[in-house]
Amino acid sequence: MELVEVANAQSTPFATPPCVARYAPVFWEPLPGTGERVVALVALEPHEASIQSLTAATYPVLRLNRLRAMLGRQRANAAQGVLREVADFMSTRQRAGLPISELRPPFHGFSVGPTFVGRGFSLEQLLDAAVRSVTAFGSADEMIEEEEASAAPRHTLRTSGFLARLKRHLAGDNEDLRKRFERRLQLPGDTPEVTVDYAHERWLVQITSLPTTQRQAMNAQREAQSKLFELELARRAMDGNLVLPVLLLNEDGLNDAGTDESRAEGARMQERLVQLSKSFDTQLLHAASAEQGARLLFDLAPPSDRRFAVL
Repeated sequence: MELVEVANAQSTPFATPPCVARYAPVFWEPLPGTGERVVALVALEPHEASIQSLTAATYPVLRLNRLRAMLGRQRANAAQGVLREVADFMSTRQRAGLPISELRPPFHGFSVGPTFVGRGFSLEQLLDAAVRSVTAFGSADEMIEEEEASAAPRHTLRTSGFLARLKRHLAGDNEDLRKRFERRLQLPGDTPEVTVDYAHERWLVQITSLPTTQRQAMNAQREAQSKLFELELARRAMDGNLVLPVLLLNEDGLNDAGTDESRAEGARMQERLVQLSKSFDTQLLHAASAEQGARLLFDLAPPSDRRFAVL
């Protein structure tokens, strides 16, 4: 296996990168029969040597503008949909426990390449190393920003990974408990539907994360403000007294930020959310890890409902 070390000039000298993962390129033959292949996706899974918790998933690495240059505008839009479907299918299999060495894409024309190992001081940095090592098509920052802009997801990449770990720690394989996550609320009147990350009895919990880089700060702020607004919509539509809104803040970024400037960015965001939660009359919970977040959600339940253990 090839070991890809990620340099970080701002990190402490001789510090060990906490994120270690296996990854494999997923090749695609865009024009069947030509034999020409490109790296279209990267499958990633946590390595046992990783100190930081990571979520196994498959990421598209071909941006829409490059697909259009290769295939033309009409075919590029269709191809992007296919790549997303392949990524979603493989990510689902990974979440079910399948290692990347046994992953098989759902369509002909795709194949999984050899497995490598990479290290980084954050998930984004590790992804950047993986992308650069298997393809010439840019960096992980470009990949993540393109994904967020075109798919308009509810979560930033950091929150999505934190939520997956939180669900695993709190619910495990208990289907009843897992149903508390990603709940869609049909609100009365003309109020639009709201999705909350965790709902149980009167508690409505939205989850957001502190950024680890200045580049992530804008997306992190949009995510947090959007989720606070959704909680306020639910409160107003349900006459306020019927719900207890909670914002759970994932603060592991304060430890993962690679530079003093990045940590300062996270601290500024933390202070802003303290003030915003007060103005929205929303309880703010601070979690330094998914394990701590699971215990905070566990403590929201009355004693009679604590029939499950936090893993």
